[in-house]
Amino acid sequence: MTETQKKSLDDLVREELGAEPSQEAKDYARLLYERYRLPEAPGTAGEDAAAGE
Repeated sequence: MTETQKKSLDDLVREELGAEPSQEAKDYARLLYERYRLPEAPGTAGEDAAAGE
């Protein structure tokens, strides 16, 4: 995994804005993430589940 994939969405927003984002900015970022994220590649769902244990 790359460093970007390891960061949470909130961390990425903070990094981009340079400060703690407002709740409105967080909600908007989440909306964009959900709308435009790429589908997971086959086989990655099982790896993520195993890594969480």
